[in-house]
Amino acid sequence: MNNDIYKLLPHEDCYSKTHGSDFFETYNSHVNLCLAFLNPVLIALNYHNSIDDVKRMVQLHDIGKLGTEFQEAIKMNKPQYIRHEGLAFIKWLDNYSNIKDLKLPYILAILAHHKTLIDDESAILIERFISNRSDWKILSGKWLEIVKRTTADRIDHEFLLALPLIDILRTVDILASFTSETIFLQYTNKPEIKKSLYEAAFSDVSKELSCINIRTDELKFEALSDDGKTVKIGLNSPVKSVIEYVRREAA
Repeated sequence: MNNDIYKLLPHEDCYSKTHGSDFFETYNSHVNLCLAFLNPVLIALNYHNSIDDVKRMVQLHDIGKLGTEFQEAIKMNKPQYIRHEGLAFIKWLDNYSNIKDLKLPYILAILAHHKTLIDDESAILIERFISNRSDWKILSGKWLEIVKRTTADRIDHEFLLALPLIDILRTVDILASFTSETIFLQYTNKPEIKKSLYEAAFSDVSKELSCINIRTDELKFEALSDDGKTVKIGLNSPVKSVIEYVRREAA
């Protein structure tokens, strides 16, 4: 097993997604846009608990995209061995400094924000990572403590706490992705622009996963700069953020 697939790169050098065939969106751009949508989503979902841990979860939800494998995949369209949400959980399990203090329900929400809570594929990859480590007994104990508790030990408690967090994370993620993609299409004068998030059915499941619909005519933005490498767009409504698109040939 090539341990480089578990290595994380500096966030300022990484990309989160593609737009068309010629542009990437920077990692920081997507995370910041998710954070910009957080307060409206918390209000819509009637969430009244402390938001500090929620904000930290949103900041870290795509940390697995900093992996060398994801960055190679997005640039060269290569297949991936491990999904980014699975890599995030592995780094948490391994006490990686940036994510180790995240409480269990929040890392479970990150693991589940594109899939089910702990599916077979995720479990296999996590256990394969553990089995190749010299400290496998310690990591295995931590893993089994999460997934092997009995009903008497309140097996569902942490999982139940994760469910509203998954709703929050999926919603901000979909809103941010739809917004940056729609603005990209408008900025580049593409014809395939939908009237709203729900009409676009972004990610095929937007109506089920997003409690907020955005109309395209609600997106108010202005071009801030274009230096030949990076296009910066200032989003002014419905939230404020700066979206960064980098040309593929300059990445």
